[in-house]
Amino acid sequence: MLEALQFNGGAVVVTGGGTGIGQACCVEFAKLGAKVVATGRTRKTLEETRALIEKDGYECDIFEMDVTKSEDVERLRAHVEDRYGSVKALINNAGNNFRSTIEDLSEDDWHRLIDVDLTSVFLMSKAFLPLLRKHGGGASIVNNASVYGLVGNPLMPVYCAAKGGVLSLTRQLACDYGPENIRVNAVCPGPAWSPRVRGYIESGKSSEARLTSKVLLGRIAECSEIANTMVFLASDAASYIHGTSLAVDGGYTIQ
Repeated sequence: MLEALQFNGGAVVVTGGGTGIGQACCVEFAKLGAKVVATGRTRKTLEETRALIEKDGYECDIFEMDVTKSEDVERLRAHVEDRYGSVKALINNAGNNFRSTIEDLSEDDWHRLIDVDLTSVFLMSKAFLPLLRKHGGGASIVNNASVYGLVGNPLMPVYCAAKGGVLSLTRQLACDYGPENIRVNAVCPGPAWSPRVRGYIESGKSSEARLTSKVLLGRIAECSEIANTMVFLASDAASYIHGTSLAVDGGYTIQ
């Protein structure tokens, strides 16, 4: 089991790798022997991720880019192919959210959130499937889909629609690429201590009590707890898990 969790120098690309769950994924992958490529729009946070990894004696490659722009995705793909040749795992983690009624939602804001939360998964998966195929078997995609892909939530029409789309796309990719031994799964996190969640609480838009009111374990998750599941699904320890959407939510969605 422990050996199956090792990545043995395989390249792992993590979008949204500068903060929160993405940063925690990068740290855990590095500890397990992956060649980590952390991507994001903000170089400062990517540098923070690299510093966290390097202080423990591991390496991290960072790449500043926007996952909603196909030209940026292509630049990243070319960089990864040139440097690593193939990819063991693609972690589609980048995302964003805001609260609004659908009546107050502008068309531009709808498209902006759909682009970062759903279209990015399409662009990244399309670009990196050839490199996952080149790994020679046992490669995988793990998508961050959120519990709000499974259930509704007040004032989140775009986010819920986008994350539901991620779950459907996960299933479809699993159907299409499972025969090539490329596994595709999704993780549906409940509330976790990401910078976005901390921002909601600090600004008064939400509260810890409100966020935990439906969580049976009674607490907000650490980002590392979500990352551990994503790393497991990407590893050979999960070699027969395919096409699933795993809620990591402290019991939120079973009620």
